[in-house]
Amino acid sequence: MKEVVLIPQKRINVLKSKETREKIEKELNVKITIQENTVDIDGEGLNLYQAKSIVKAIGRGFSPEKAFRLFNESEQIEIIELKDLSDKKMETIKSRLIGTGGKTRKMIEKCSGCAISIYGKTVSMIGDYKQLEIAREAVNMILIGSKHSRVYEFLQKAKM
Repeated sequence: MKEVVLIPQKRINVLKSKETREKIEKELNVKITIQENTVDIDGEGLNLYQAKSIVKAIGRGFSPEKAFRLFNESEQIEIIELKDLSDKKMETIKSRLIGTGGKTRKMIEKCSGCAISIYGKTVSMIGDYKQLEIAREAVNMILIGSKHSRVYEFLQKAKM
């Protein structure tokens, strides 16, 4: 079976890296072909699904090391699209999600156990079901305008 994934041109070189591509192909017994920003993945069943998820994660701004968490079947990627926002509003939201010096993003990662990437018009998270639940709630709180102190309070309670 074959799957096709489009990833941003700026992220294609990360996937073109021989080390990254070969690790995905070897671990999951798939064949990856890259043409411009189109990635063809040839494989079967769960391996094909996992390879597609890893390629998507790299396309959404994750480093290969963080994307490789998806080799674990209990981990998934979740992508929240930030659409229908003006450029100014988009920048404000992204700034709030990242926080001063990356504090907010790091806090969400530390307390939920998820890896988080804010790239383009998306917020992406990699983790298991419970981790994703906590991270999703924290991200949604920021998206609706909750104060950072309230989000941090939620994260501290969730961590326990």
